[in-house]
Amino acid sequence: TLMGSPLSPIIANIVFQDLEDKTLTNLQFTPSFYVRYVDDVALCIPSSSVEDTLNIFNSFHLRIQFTLEVGENKRLKFLDVTMVLQDNSLIFDCHKPTFSGRYLNFLSQHSLCQKKGTIIDLTDR
Repeated sequence: TLMGSPLSPIIANIVFQDLEDKTLTNLQFTPSFYVRYVDDVALCIPSSSVEDTLNIFNSFHLRIQFTLEVGENKRLKFLDVTMVLQDNSLIFDCHKPTFSGRYLNFLSQHSLCQKKGTIIDLTDR
């Protein structure tokens, strides 16, 4: 289905349920953590099985190919949440930095009140 179609999430759930039923049973272990949101998956597996697991998931269908992001320093980013393993428990960090270090260019086509608002905001800090 096309992205943005009302049927897309429903079809994604049906396909991914089938994918989970077939791929998770082919693994030589049980993931200690598995979560999915529509077509994004996060799972915790032994580091020695990463490539084999990726190959099993990618062999499900030619048009469904997964990418891999390995957690670092006991942290894994999943959607807009950072999962942190601390003292054998998961902590979910939902803080997302909002300041990008960029300001509104004075020569831009924005209205004068928006440009003034930028200056006022900087002085109120």
